[in-house]
Amino acid sequence: MPLPDPQLDDRHFQDLVNEAKSLIPRYCPEWTDHNVSDPGVTLIELFAWMTDVLLYRLNRVPEKNYLRFMDLLGIRLKDAVPAVAPVTLWLTAPQPGPITIPRGTEVATVRTGDRPAISFTTDQDLVIFPPTLQQCLFSSDDTNYSDRTALLAEEGEYFDAFQAMPLPGDALYFGFAENLSNHIVALAISCMVEGIGVDPNDPPLSWEAWCGDVLGWTRARVERDETGGLNQQGTVSLHLPEGMVARVLQRQPAHWIRLRVIQARPRQPAYSASPKINTLIATSTGGTARATHSSLVAGEILGRAAGIPGESFQLQSAPVLPRLEDEFVEVQEENGDWTAWQEVESFRDSTGRDRHYVLDGVSGTITFGPVIRQPDGTERAYGATLAKGQALRMARYRFGGGVVGNVGANTLTVLKSSIPYVAQVANRLAASEGLDPESLEAAKMRAPAALRSQNRAVTPGDYEFLALEASRSVARARCIQVRGDASGSSVPPGTVELLIVPLIPEGHPRTIDTLQPPPDLVEEVRRYLDERRLLATQLVVDGAAYIGIVVEATIVVQRHLNAEQVRARVGDRIREYLDPLDGGQDGTGWPFGRDVYLSEMQSVVQAVPGVEYAQDVTLYQVDIQNQQTRAAGQRIALAEDVLLLPFEPVVTVVQRER
Repeated sequence: MPLPDPQLDDRHFQDLVNEAKSLIPRYCPEWTDHNVSDPGVTLIELFAWMTDVLLYRLNRVPEKNYLRFMDLLGIRLKDAVPAVAPVTLWLTAPQPGPITIPRGTEVATVRTGDRPAISFTTDQDLVIFPPTLQQCLFSSDDTNYSDRTALLAEEGEYFDAFQAMPLPGDALYFGFAENLSNHIVALAISCMVEGIGVDPNDPPLSWEAWCGDVLGWTRARVERDETGGLNQQGTVSLHLPEGMVARVLQRQPAHWIRLRVIQARPRQPAYSASPKINTLIATSTGGTARATHSSLVAGEILGRAAGIPGESFQLQSAPVLPRLEDEFVEVQEENGDWTAWQEVESFRDSTGRDRHYVLDGVSGTITFGPVIRQPDGTERAYGATLAKGQALRMARYRFGGGVVGNVGANTLTVLKSSIPYVAQVANRLAASEGLDPESLEAAKMRAPAALRSQNRAVTPGDYEFLALEASRSVARARCIQVRGDASGSSVPPGTVELLIVPLIPEGHPRTIDTLQPPPDLVEEVRRYLDERRLLATQLVVDGAAYIGIVVEATIVVQRHLNAEQVRARVGDRIREYLDPLDGGQDGTGWPFGRDVYLSEMQSVVQAVPGVEYAQDVTLYQVDIQNQQTRAAGQRIALAEDVLLLPFEPVVTVVQRER
């Protein structure tokens, strides 16, 4: 099917005549005779006919020329974004020394008859250390500590893990010499049945790791707990978080894991006596590494240069993912050595001595610098020109990406690389963030905004547009002018705060954790905008704040309809309308700072097909941090930096009144 002609201007002859006649009273009010026999109207029709011919020719501009116009504006199709997933690798058995799982280790989904395997590669080396327990401390306030290392070393000597009557905040600290970030640590604990009162399958305990002053104590995921809340001999297997750092406690630096008594939930049994511990033996049984949806190609030969400016070469696989430090083009010199060239965004600042090239990730095309004739007749080289006959190769690159990489949890189970001592692999969490290359239609939509901003952040709209340009992982952006008050605010004048909401793939849950931008995304946006903001502007990039909302509705369903289906549709519609990414009246996300009204939600519920009428609708506001809920009355007010986070609505169907 041929591409349709783009209609740049849809006006025709009669539209132009009518538009010109409508302007006569404004510019020439004394002209009152608008009949077709009037000479002036004849001139209008003549010029309208000539303009109609020009518009016809303009509308026949082919798609290729349209792309060239966009290229002159510096608009390029955005690369594919690869999905990422934490991949956990289990060892065959605990090892006496460090085990290195190298970067580039390939894992994949199971290949089926109609679906090829989807490959992921690890982004960095993972070194699994055998843990060395150095110290054991007890504290009830994370300030004053008592040393229990000697007690832990005495065979057959049991001691209280916490106070005799455990209280929330009591904690047992284990200090290790090695950095156990991303490790799976198995703690074989010898216990005595003394910690009575708790449910062995749901004890009020939390395993945590120290991750520095910023993150503090970060919760570790418990894979299994055979001790029943420290009430019997068994093993506790922990998935430790990333970013563990050493901390000095009792004059000893170590990497700390602690077991803390937490406040019991309603109806959750608490300890009435402290459990007793005898010994603890720690081993490493695996680790977790970040993996990216990609396939690796190393040493691909591109061909030989013809020795002319602006040469282009094509990679065999595309789309090409954003390049890492060791992913670049190499050119062979006369002595046989390979010299690395530098990839740049454009040749704007390149000179004839700079070994620069541009790589289009969407098509996989590598282009070297051109020579352009200047207004004075001289020629200037934007980048060095390859010598005739020089061989080129791509040292390494990764291709892939796209939404196909957003695989579910526990689907990456095939280890394609042979790694000694590794028994199995799986992704405990679903892969996310994968995006296809940008379509031409999407690029057309952002062309007017790119032309307005001129790649400079001045107005709030510029900041918001450029935040979306900085990364395709940004779904929404909101620019707020931070103003100090008269009482002496510490906010510097001219501070601009940019709030970003990360993109969440379809089907992934909207939670307070997934809606917060990761630190690397915040840094990427901040670095991109730093190059484009005004010199005197102070820029702060952060995530949005959220207020939880629960909608409770009682509905009456129309006759002869399935009540359960209608109830489900009402719940879906409430979630869709309040969604921070796709909600609101226009489907682009709930607006920042816009209040939600009870009458509004009544109308939303009432408009769902199958609802006879909404008998009662109630709004509840949820404090996400404290998990406290209160009735909101007629509306929930939002500040300008706040979005709504809808919780599961409560929809009740009642019988139709006779």
